[in-house]
Amino acid sequence: MLKRLAIVALLGVSLASAKSYTIAITQPCQAGTAQLRPGEYTVKLEAAKVVLIDKSGNRIETTAKIEAADQKFNQTTVVTSGASGTSRIQWIALGGSKSKVVFE
Repeated sequence: MLKRLAIVALLGVSLASAKSYTIAITQPCQAGTAQLRPGEYTVKLEAAKVVLIDKSGNRIETTAKIEAADQKFNQTTVVTSGASGTSRIQWIALGGSKSKVVFE
């Protein structure tokens, strides 16, 4: 019985860490080395990379750093900059967590 509880607990932890977030991009922009078109994307964190999945199911992998904030973010937010005429995603705050994805 104890082994079953341990397996269920481990499964619950792995499912909780596999959370995904949805973002909307309104104009073409760059996230790390990836070029994104306008639309909705699902953001998933997989080890040392970030995977963005568009509505068609296409996977776009890019590298980014995960940084911790002092407080939880209330909602998922995308912060961009328009330097040199190209819109770039600077970071994504992950709603309900203290984590943000920072693109270089």
